[in-house]
Amino acid sequence: MAYEQMIKVQDTIAICTSRISQIAALGALAAGREWVYEQVKTLEIGRKAILDAIIGSLEEIIGGDGANCPILSMISSSPVKQFASSLVEHFGVAVIPGSFCGYPGWIRVCYSNLPPHLCLEAATRLKRGILELTKNT
Repeated sequence: MAYEQMIKVQDTIAICTSRISQIAALGALAAGREWVYEQVKTLEIGRKAILDAIIGSLEEIIGGDGANCPILSMISSSPVKQFASSLVEHFGVAVIPGSFCGYPGWIRVCYSNLPPHLCLEAATRLKRGILELTKNT
């Protein structure tokens, strides 16, 4: 069920920026580089929490140094669809199956839009979920 809902969400994500996003980007440009750098710094807390949650739990990690969207190779014996659904249903944390972005057999973690305190909470649940779901593999 969660997998089918994720496909629906993934299919409805806009591929072009909306007008409001364009206006926000112009505002950021007008505010200058320092303002942008300050906003980007807020990502570091979440990025570190997510990377700490996944390092050592999965076989290989690609990315995670930009907007905080690492892609992780699976070591679980369960299929990615089942793994992703279990994380949502049992641990309250969402990941995107890698097949959605050209990496079948992997999962993608993307929490860059969360405020730092919520990203920390998501990272805790993600780590707990990954550890639980991979403990017998």
